[in-house]
Amino acid sequence: MYAGAMQAPESVDAMTVSARVAMCTRIATLALASATAACSGAAKRETSALWDAVDRYRDADNASKPVRGQAVAAVACTAASVCDAKRVCLAAIDPTTRALKLKDDVALRVADIEQNHLDATSPEAQALSGKLDLAAKLLETGRQKMGECERRLTDLRVQYGG
Repeated sequence: MYAGAMQAPESVDAMTVSARVAMCTRIATLALASATAACSGAAKRETSALWDAVDRYRDADNASKPVRGQAVAAVACTAASVCDAKRVCLAAIDPTTRALKLKDDVALRVADIEQNHLDATSPEAQALSGKLDLAAKLLETGRQKMGECERRLTDLRVQYGG
């Protein structure tokens, strides 16, 4: 009877260890699944926020684009794919915003020339055509890069849903 009593604790210990391993495996699997779902959930929210911010930027009038561009820059991202798309979109938005600012500056200076507040032969007035050329190049750069931004946003929507 003493020998049987010795075997019972060993079999209970063996069963307990096996049960504990199985339970730990299930817990680890659930934790991993929860973490993956949480990461996907965060990426989905970030994708939606970035998509909406870029959409508001595209729909904005030229005067509002700088503020809308800053809103895109302010979108938080933790998922690498979302941060990458944000970087690509800002690479399109930044030159466009700079071009619009240059265009507005030129328009103000042309108005000064028309109102005789600025001499048309002054170096500042003569530099206006160069500013317009730069603005045109920046706008073209922004347009070209916006296509890549849109592709990245679409890829994110496919990847994370929304």
